[in-house]
Amino acid sequence: MTDGWEVLAEEELLDGSPWIKVVAETIRLEDGKTVIDDLYRVDLPTYAVVFALTPDRQVVVVRQYRHTFRRQVVELPAGIELYSGESILETARRELCEETGYESPEWYPIGIFAMDSNRGCGWAHAFLALDAVRVAAPRSVDLQQQSVDLYSLSQLRDLWLFGDCPCAPMAAIIGLGLSLIESGSYIERARMFGWTG
Repeated sequence: MTDGWEVLAEEELLDGSPWIKVVAETIRLEDGKTVIDDLYRVDLPTYAVVFALTPDRQVVVVRQYRHTFRRQVVELPAGIELYSGESILETARRELCEETGYESPEWYPIGIFAMDSNRGCGWAHAFLALDAVRVAAPRSVDLQQQSVDLYSLSQLRDLWLFGDCPCAPMAAIIGLGLSLIESGSYIERARMFGWTG
């Protein structure tokens, strides 16, 4: 018995790079015998999500229309790498400033999350940004119109609990961010990721 599945073959079914790629894999399970011919993998861009907290403990959020939900939703600032060689932290810093006009001097990685544990569907790198202050007007280049709002921790918790944050990775990162801020354990969490500053 092995520790994981062995990929025997791959067939690219769709290439909509850089936004999406769909691959059919033939895999052998851990038992070394069972072969599955049609396991599908969906490759989406890696992206950064920022839980930004101001000095007066307000969370910087973006409200925008999301076509999947057919309505406005509350999200954290987020975005994909646009520039060759840009680190995921540089992506997070750029996206926070572009979408909200805020910058932060203190950053902590708080987790890496996949949309789907079997198909992938993109990796979200979550960051906690402390002492965020507005330094400019937002200059987002996204398709949808956005508004930038500040919510107290309790207001954001209410929005999160009652469905205004329906995107699974955003909901997970909002819950984690709230928990880390309220417990004060974000530095310990960052150390688990080998973060030194």
